[in-house]
Amino acid sequence: MFASNHLKRETGLRFWGPVLPFLVLLFSGCDPSDDSNADNFDRGAYLTETADNIIVPAYAEFAEESQSLKQALDDLVLGQVSAEDIIALRETLRETYMAWQRVQLFDFGPAINRALLVTTNTYPTDPVEIAEAALLPSWTGGLPGILDSSGLPALEWLMFSEDATATAVTWNEETSGRLFHARRLATFMADEAEAVHSSWTSGYRDSFVASTGTEAGSSIGEMLNAFNRVYEANIRKGKLGLPNGFMTFSQTPQPELVEAPFAAMWSVDFLAESLKSCAHVYFGDDSNGSTNALGLDDYLKSLGDVSYGEGLHDDIAAQLSSAETAIASLEDPLATFVVEQQAASYDVYGELQALVVLWKVDMMSSLGVLITYQDNDGD
Repeated sequence: MFASNHLKRETGLRFWGPVLPFLVLLFSGCDPSDDSNADNFDRGAYLTETADNIIVPAYAEFAEESQSLKQALDDLVLGQVSAEDIIALRETLRETYMAWQRVQLFDFGPAINRALLVTTNTYPTDPVEIAEAALLPSWTGGLPGILDSSGLPALEWLMFSEDATATAVTWNEETSGRLFHARRLATFMADEAEAVHSSWTSGYRDSFVASTGTEAGSSIGEMLNAFNRVYEANIRKGKLGLPNGFMTFSQTPQPELVEAPFAAMWSVDFLAESLKSCAHVYFGDDSNGSTNALGLDDYLKSLGDVSYGEGLHDDIAAQLSSAETAIASLEDPLATFVVEQQAASYDVYGELQALVVLWKVDMMSSLGVLITYQDNDGD
């Protein structure tokens, strides 16, 4: 299932996979305050570069793209929406989706306080709820009961449930409420994105870089737990493991669970961009593409030890490359691919799963960071 140069990792994964939760508890039992192996690494500098070069620019981009989508919808005039307008809107939505892939990993601090992840990208979405909400004179975003009819997936359905010409006709009908509701959805998302971005730039960034420990609640602890949780649940599982059936008891494909199913041709790109963003965080590449910034790779290499430092970094770097290559073998529509080529999609999933062991078990143990979230799906 995995690349040949990772045969040792593959064998270990197959054997230890069923008991991974127990391994996590075992490794997490190490004293996180014992930083004797990491004293030579400047965590303050690392946090500063991560905040200034990666996290804040990612939130700024998502806030900007969300605002552009809102403005594009505000510029439309009821009764005059054309197919060309819908096509242009779809491209703006795609850019907003792509910006989201680059910011979803930072689901801690201001983002988790505002539930940004679940209000922005909960799927599968509920078309019936969306259509009904469009008819309501008032609508309040962020409520728990409407998460599956909000955010990017809801906007995707509104723009792609019909072809561009038919969508324009529907949106021009005042009684449908579609244009009006699309504006409400986009406005809420843009406001939430800017609120999180503003929190980072108006104080949270300073407290983030000042918390240089590795204990529970520290900046590194919060960030790495969010990184692993989102990668494991939202990227590996949500984008592929559920749609291709690997994460289900019957292992029956569930193509309706792919991300952006109505657009059809975006799902693989979103998965690829998500993994690229994980690599971006791991290697510490800044917003200008520099490879000189401090990253988690530098943190591990500073430990020196072949098994838990430099050697682990080499394994992670190699597995990231294997996973990127594997994703490139997928084809859109992903909903079709996971049904017609399920075995091939399992191979890709295997490469993504290997990173869970490397990041969640090995890296967290090496850095002395406690895992504070729980995932009971048997990974």
